[in-house]
Amino acid sequence: MSDPFFQKKRKRGAETRKRAAPARREHEESDGEDAMGAFDDLDLTHRFDDASDDEGAAVAETPAEAKVRLARLYLEGLRDKEEDAELEGADAAAADRENIAARLQKDVQEAGGRVHVFVAQRLRAPANEDILALRGHRLAVTVARTSARSPYLYSADKQGRIVQWRLRDGCQVCVVPRRAAQASEMHAASRTSGAARRRERERRPGSAFQGTLALGENEGHSAEVYALAVSDDGAHLVSGGRDRRIGVWRVGEAGSPLRWVRALTGHKDAIRGLAFRGETLELFSASLDRTVKLFDVSQLSYIETLFGHQEAIEDLSCLRAERAVTAGGRERTCRLWKIREESQLVFRGGTRSKVQALLEGGDLIDTHDQNEVHEGSLDCVAMIDDHHFVSGSDAGTLSLWSIAKKKPLFSLPAAHGFDVHTSETEGVQRRARYITSVAALPYGDVFVSGSWDGEIRVWALDASLQRFAPLFTLPAHGVVNSLQLVTPSIERADDYPVHPGRWRRRGGLGAPLAAPDAAHTSGLPPMADRFAAVQRDPATGRVLGHKECIPPLLIAGIGQERKADRYFTLPDAVPGTLVVPLWLS
Repeated sequence: MSDPFFQKKRKRGAETRKRAAPARREHEESDGEDAMGAFDDLDLTHRFDDASDDEGAAVAETPAEAKVRLARLYLEGLRDKEEDAELEGADAAAADRENIAARLQKDVQEAGGRVHVFVAQRLRAPANEDILALRGHRLAVTVARTSARSPYLYSADKQGRIVQWRLRDGCQVCVVPRRAAQASEMHAASRTSGAARRRERERRPGSAFQGTLALGENEGHSAEVYALAVSDDGAHLVSGGRDRRIGVWRVGEAGSPLRWVRALTGHKDAIRGLAFRGETLELFSASLDRTVKLFDVSQLSYIETLFGHQEAIEDLSCLRAERAVTAGGRERTCRLWKIREESQLVFRGGTRSKVQALLEGGDLIDTHDQNEVHEGSLDCVAMIDDHHFVSGSDAGTLSLWSIAKKKPLFSLPAAHGFDVHTSETEGVQRRARYITSVAALPYGDVFVSGSWDGEIRVWALDASLQRFAPLFTLPAHGVVNSLQLVTPSIERADDYPVHPGRWRRRGGLGAPLAAPDAAHTSGLPPMADRFAAVQRDPATGRVLGHKECIPPLLIAGIGQERKADRYFTLPDAVPGTLVVPLWLS
């Protein structure tokens, strides 16, 4: 039964329409006569040479027709590019790599934030002269960072100093001292000390050294620096550490030193991770106060705080998408933060319990194996693409994760082996070496891990992104506190940021300096020969193809001890930074 209120409302509406019908008919008749008159005056002759018809057709087409038209134009452009390459003499392999189906597939993968840079099978182990080294820190290097378009490398240590280096030849550009120790460091005491000799050497003609940066009041850091991040355009550097604030630095033009901008505050404990979101100046920061904060460096403003971790956050990583992943330390979880959706995904690590082992077919008998390692902390994490990431733990376990599953896709325990020591009461004991740092090539199929076993291990992901396998190792004596893999953004082979022949220390941190007169004539192959496997335009020298044609760059920070504690010390390790171009075969 209907409501009487609505019956009355419908009745009133019908009466209103009945009264308005005569007036509406008169109005339509007058409009029709005017329209017929205007229609008689129109020129309906079709002219085929009128270009405005195409514009009208483009306006009249539906969204689906517009998509089809744009797709056809895109395919025609790819065909024209392929024909031009064949006319210029490109070989069949280059034409095959540039075929339309492969390009379309790569475009879809790149737009979807998935792995689209496949270089693992083409990487070759670097020669000894390709392992370049930078020495200039007294204490352990905690972090070293650069970016795809930055000509500089920045390293920080447990003394609170930040050093700016020039990537092209490894020259020291600027030293940012610790704020409390600035006065003592600015005084040039003895001219016979090692530091004084280095300063004199760096001041030789043609050097890029700008000296120690003079800081104003309340500028710089007053304690250890644990995290650095460089914007993609190379114009901004941010730093954070135990003094609980984020320093924002402006990178000047060539020949000008760093300039302090401002300190961003808000964290209540030491800052352990910093990362710029790709192609933006949005900054993520992770702290031991169990929070993640988001800042806008372009506006020097705070955006929001993300809560969820129950223990101190040890590491942070992000790429282009509006999401970041963090390692929760003793909480044994990794969390993926979705900023736009205002949600988070929790991924739990750790070894199986006895109850879980019983449910999976085991028994309650304690069959303790000395090779079994119990995971107590997730200490480092790195995003591979927007859907996968890799983590490392204090059990030496490397784990590959997907955001579609709560358990690891693949785990490798004791990836860096064991330390063996003898106890008077318990005999021979074996302890798995911690994974102290991991780094992944953004949207690539390669990642690296570090510990204190004297090697940096390079791993390759399989095509299905379900597991990984070792590729080769690089010598690195000391504790690997920091790792980074980056693909330089270049157009020509000569634009590659690192020229090994111009570096004075080649072969590792323990290698001697090359003679000054041999720094540029070391007999190493020229850069054009290093890019022999890369397709280039013969006329302009421009690198053709995708990012997988450009050799990645590995950055590693080495110290005698871990960056945040003194759990153990390797007294014979030399603090410094390794820079290794991973050439393609």
